[in-house]
Amino acid sequence: MGGGPIGIDPLLSAQRELQEETGLTAKNWQEILKLHTSNSVTDERGLIYIARDLTQGETDFEEAEELLIQKLPLHEAVERVLSGEITDVISIAGLLRLQYTI
Repeated sequence: MGGGPIGIDPLLSAQRELQEETGLTAKNWQEILKLHTSNSVTDERGLIYIARDLTQGETDFEEAEELLIQKLPLHEAVERVLSGEITDVISIAGLLRLQYTI
């Protein structure tokens, strides 16, 4: 998950974040969800994509980032949402939406 500046195509930001944080690039992208994190206090919006046909490359972490990257089957990630282990609202929404997309 990451963000991008206003005025930049959100898909380009998603592609950059995927490569930076995982080293992955994807041939195919599908937007599966748009959301507002809290429309009463912020104008932040989230766009969630599925990236398919992945190729592994090198990561390019930002210096301030401390990331723990785990590869999980979807059902296990959803179990972590339901148990309260995953608490980030955009991750929760994306995982639950993905469960009904594939």
